[in-house]
Amino acid sequence: MGYVKERAYVMERWQTKVEPCHVAHVKAALGLTRGVAPNRIDVSSRVKPCPPHLWHMVEEAVRHVHADRL
Repeated sequence: MGYVKERAYVMERWQTKVEPCHVAHVKAALGLTRGVAPNRIDVSSRVKPCPPHLWHMVEEAVRHVHADRL
């Protein structure tokens, strides 16, 4: 299970489930990742990017959980 705190925040606040790949996409956009995963097939594309209607929820969760790093 990845990104447990971020996903729990979204579930608690909006009663919506998000996938770990959505959290990873938002974290990468905010510059909070260390790099590209070694098992990533195509570095320039994502299989499941975060949909626009979930982006603000996931971004708020990431900013809440990682407030000390932003």
